[in-house]
Amino acid sequence: MNQQIYRIGRGTPPTPVNRSFEPDDQRRCQNLLAWFERGAEPGATLLIDDWKLCAASDPGLAESVRWIAATARGVEVVITAGTPDDVPERLRPLVRLDFLAMHGLSTFTKAEAWKGVWDQVPIGAGAVVELTHLPDGQYRTGRHLHTTTRETFRSLLLGLMTTHSPKLFQAVFIDAHDSDTFAGLDAAPHVHAHHRGAASNPGQITEWLLAESERRLELVGNTWTIFHHRGFDQVLPQLLICVTGLDEIPGLAATLATIAPDVGKSGMQLLLDRPHELAPHRVPECTVPADLDDVARSLPPLMHKAEPVPGFFALHGVSGEFNRQRSWRMRPIREQYRVALGTDEHAQPIEIDIKTGSLQDGMGPHGEVIAPADRRPELLRAMLLSQTLWHSPDDLQLILIDFHGTGVFAGIDNAPHVYGYYRGMRPVIADRVLEALQGEQERRARMLTSGHHKTTWDYRRARYNGAPLDPLPEVLVCVDGVRGLVEEHPEFLKVLMTFGRLGRSYGQHLLLSDSTQVDELKSYIGYRFELTDEGWSRRISKSAETFTLPAGLDEVVRSLPRAMQKVEPLHDQLLPPPLHEWSALTLDQLGTHERAMPVGMRDVPFEHRVDVFWADFSRGGHGAIVGKPGSGRTTAMRTLTESITRTFGSTNGFHLQDGPLAGRPDAQHVVVTASSWAEVPQFVRDDLAWGVELKLADPSWSIVDERRQANLPDRPGTGLCVHLKQQVRIATS
Repeated sequence: MNQQIYRIGRGTPPTPVNRSFEPDDQRRCQNLLAWFERGAEPGATLLIDDWKLCAASDPGLAESVRWIAATARGVEVVITAGTPDDVPERLRPLVRLDFLAMHGLSTFTKAEAWKGVWDQVPIGAGAVVELTHLPDGQYRTGRHLHTTTRETFRSLLLGLMTTHSPKLFQAVFIDAHDSDTFAGLDAAPHVHAHHRGAASNPGQITEWLLAESERRLELVGNTWTIFHHRGFDQVLPQLLICVTGLDEIPGLAATLATIAPDVGKSGMQLLLDRPHELAPHRVPECTVPADLDDVARSLPPLMHKAEPVPGFFALHGVSGEFNRQRSWRMRPIREQYRVALGTDEHAQPIEIDIKTGSLQDGMGPHGEVIAPADRRPELLRAMLLSQTLWHSPDDLQLILIDFHGTGVFAGIDNAPHVYGYYRGMRPVIADRVLEALQGEQERRARMLTSGHHKTTWDYRRARYNGAPLDPLPEVLVCVDGVRGLVEEHPEFLKVLMTFGRLGRSYGQHLLLSDSTQVDELKSYIGYRFELTDEGWSRRISKSAETFTLPAGLDEVVRSLPRAMQKVEPLHDQLLPPPLHEWSALTLDQLGTHERAMPVGMRDVPFEHRVDVFWADFSRGGHGAIVGKPGSGRTTAMRTLTESITRTFGSTNGFHLQDGPLAGRPDAQHVVVTASSWAEVPQFVRDDLAWGVELKLADPSWSIVDERRQANLPDRPGTGLCVHLKQQVRIATS
């Protein structure tokens, strides 16, 4: 290399240099500057690559560079900048407009660079091209553009390629002959086709353009513009028709005149290399970056290279430490419940939005995951970790149902957002969860109706505006193994269908996962994640996006939920622990009543609580405790006896018989124990004021519910309340 170039700049230099120093490495940067102040070596060049970035690390950089430029002999100083205004006025003669810096980049990575939204793009010193306008003052549409110089034509094209993903922008190159206008640019992944020598064979080109316009118009349909359509389905990139020598290509102008008026819907936008009535908007003349042609050769090949998969926190643009104030802050409606899940082949985030489709590009409210059991956990983790990272428990709750008990939600269950976690759905647990979900539906309906709110969004809006309302978060019900759940517990299907139908109003979202779909629930699904031969795919309507999940999810699922739990206390749960799992229950824990006797606790899953189980004979009648040997009959009778004594001072007026009853006692109240209801005297059954059905030898003997009796845990003291048909636990005296 004849010219010795020493660079201060971030990352890999776009063109070869002898040595490069990171701006943050101030010791080496200061040594380099001191060497140049002493004269360096003849022919050496000091390159300050991206002045704004370098000066931020060294407040004295301007003075050092001024001294070197004024005193050093035989050396050159070059400054690159996005705009001359970034550089102190006395140093601006040293500025060489740098292409990447002009676009706010020090180096090119697809993850950082492809953030454009088809709005405007800089092309040179003080020149910015507006890509769209509002011709009717209401709907945004693309502008048909023309340039007057080869340089601005190329700078505009390369700028679009540098800042926009091929998913958002593609180009067709039509060259009347075989000029060098598109040299280097045609290697970019954005280029759909490059037609050289079009003047001699335009027929195939015009046919394709007309067919593509028709295809796009059919896809967009009745949507207002392509920009609205892209927001909903994200399937149609902007297509820039780039033409050199239009007047020399027979019939092409007529074809373009046919498709140009539909640019608002088709997204087929014109860029011509000379003035023409079809493209009335002129690209301003300007001085383009000095390295434009170098970058046009080097950058397009880089766009094809795969980039490392980002980690979870890098994907979300946050540090590895959870920051409550930053993550759980209020966000605009469009960004609420919209999170990144992974990256596509262009290193761009793939998002999911569980809001209903009527709310600012929502994709929900319901979705599904279709994949083998061993692969579903990774997708569910990415989904749930992303949602909990950006939403507080006052905004989002999770109900996790692991039907097969595989531990698919392990780690996530530590998050403070978890409203309920059920691993392995034994029948007795399934019954409780089913009732609790039904009760949640009614609770939400009641909260909305009482305040005359149509949806949870209306409710939260009133709360944020100062109304004295309790939090009412959206709730995401995640069911892994949903097909097995509805096959083994068919009653769940009705509840899931109710959520599917009314969830958009009541803030209830379903995320159903299994290896195959449940046919009866298909119509409620707005988005689907599916594992294909190419990897994970997100499907929304006609759109299918393949993506890669972030790296390091296993570590994140261990650390993030616990970090959130440290700053947010655990909230009330959908259900208290099952009564039969309580370690102990005594009369002393139950309190007293002036007329009724406490004997245990009863489960009220519909209301998400447990309550004292009372024996009340204040209106007369008799009682019975029925259960097989070993079910706790005798203990229950002792508890009742003790409770009567504590309440009334004695058992006067009661006949308490633990075992068979001979005749009819002369007592106002009679309570007996028996192994079956057939053994209970008829007069007791006919006037039964209170009864407990413990575990029976045969569930078919139940007078409460045969299925619930069959599912009842075989533990002493666990039974069913005859009148309320709820599970109870008898206390010990």
